[in-house]
Amino acid sequence: MRSIRVLLLAVSSVALSACSVNIAARDDKAPPPAIAVPPPPAPVAAKPGPEDDPRLLATLYMQQAEELRRLSKQAYSLAAIRLPAALKQPGSSALEQTDGGKGKPPAAIFDVDETVLDNSPHQARAILSGTRHFDLGQWDEWVGERAATPMPGAVDFVKELRRNKVRVVYITNRECRPRAANPGDPCPQHADTLANLDAVGLGPVDPADLMLKGQNGWPSDKAPRRLEVIKTHRIVMSFGDQFSDMMSVTRKDDSASRARIAAAHEDLWNTRWIVIPNPTYGQWVDVLPEPISGSLRTK
Repeated sequence: MRSIRVLLLAVSSVALSACSVNIAARDDKAPPPAIAVPPPPAPVAAKPGPEDDPRLLATLYMQQAEELRRLSKQAYSLAAIRLPAALKQPGSSALEQTDGGKGKPPAAIFDVDETVLDNSPHQARAILSGTRHFDLGQWDEWVGERAATPMPGAVDFVKELRRNKVRVVYITNRECRPRAANPGDPCPQHADTLANLDAVGLGPVDPADLMLKGQNGWPSDKAPRRLEVIKTHRIVMSFGDQFSDMMSVTRKDDSASRARIAAAHEDLWNTRWIVIPNPTYGQWVDVLPEPISGSLRTK
């Protein structure tokens, strides 16, 4: 009896071993269960920062480059050299003054922004805040601060003009627009700009000698304001950082057209028109077709 039980145990052990082998063999041949792998997260585009702003280098050049300071001072030094001849010789720097202004006292016309006042801190704020396009509200806040500093050389040359009894007229496209804080004043920018000019030594400025866009219905084209000046004065010199500070041009005039127009007045560029360098903005870039990188020359 005992031998029968031993035999049954042995048979059972062999059967179980065979079953284990068969299960193991089947498990080895079976494919592993599928494991769901989540897709990788979509890459998050980095938000453009100040280092990516296309205005960065130009604004730094305005603020940090000694070369810019020297260019501005050289422009006004050149103006001082040309002034005696401009006063002595007949003729006008205003194309609108076709009679040359004979017999009238002299005047000089200046643009304001980036010609006599440096607004690069406003541009720097826009870069650091991520404001990529011109924001009229932010610009108006800056004008209201009355904090712009003079362009190098401007103050000394304006003093030279006054010593020579030349009327100094500022024609700017700073725009008249009411402010919520003082809705009764249609042009608070006029008082702000007068105060800023006076504070940095470019005055005293008679209120009539500062002409803003929108004031008296004047458009952005500066010709109507030049016409006001030539009623009483001969414009002997003109100063600006934009083509339109010297003559009427529009955004329809592309770079090639502007070059042809400029060449037609070579004598005035050489005697009565003074350009102050401004790499940060202007019609020179506004007229370029998009994308503006297509205007790069490689030869």
